[in-house]
Amino acid sequence: MKKTIFQTLFVLLTLTALLLTACGAPDGAGNQGGSQATPVSEPATNNGGGEEPAAAGVTIIKDILLDPANATDADSLLVVEYLYEGLVKLDTEGLVPALAASWTVSDDGLDYIFTLRQGVTFHDGTPFNADAVIANFNRWFDKNDPAHGTGEYAAWGSIFGGFKGETNEDGSPKSNVDGAEKVDEYTVLIHLTKPDANFVAKLVNPAFFIVSPAAFDTDYFGTSLGTAVGTGPYRLTDWGDSSLTFEPFAAYWNGIPAETFELPFK
Repeated sequence: MKKTIFQTLFVLLTLTALLLTACGAPDGAGNQGGSQATPVSEPATNNGGGEEPAAAGVTIIKDILLDPANATDADSLLVVEYLYEGLVKLDTEGLVPALAASWTVSDDGLDYIFTLRQGVTFHDGTPFNADAVIANFNRWFDKNDPAHGTGEYAAWGSIFGGFKGETNEDGSPKSNVDGAEKVDEYTVLIHLTKPDANFVAKLVNPAFFIVSPAAFDTDYFGTSLGTAVGTGPYRLTDWGDSSLTFEPFAAYWNGIPAETFELPFK
């Protein structure tokens, strides 16, 4: 997975452009008057694993935060892309499935049903399934969830408008996400409070990468070895005094990288 700080910023700028372009479309889910819900899917492709990391000459800050939901600095955002993945991603073809194999949008634009990719595991052996996705959404969305901790979750608040239970002066919910529901082991329904044609595109943001629920810690998540666990092509094997060490994840679903590498601290 070749990633540089400039590539990470490019992805974020591309996402911004995508969202700005979509703002000209009517609210809804892209299903303009049809009688069927709109399915979106794409077969798995190897466009991330199996490549050399762009680690040569790169140094990172020592006080890095590998909690994607709360990471804000460029170095942390660079590193989380080696370890974690989201339900969707951007590639040269635009918005495509990642941990979600496909999704369906209801006619009213309020229900997004994600069919999850099967056979995926986190670095710690925890299975990736609907329970894991819902645990992540609850952590981001619900300030009373035990895994929410003391993080600010600024990206969630900014992108989705608010958190569970928060309301505007007129009593309407601030958040345009109402919650996540398990349909079956590999199917998740996310309900919105109002149509948002850009909802899936917003999930490209690294803040919404999926992490292993087994690694949740309200105080230390993403700050030490064993608390930064995703499904990505690399797993973190050493958090030393002078560097981070990344090893190819042998069970990666989309092409195993070739070599171990290190990112030295500045």
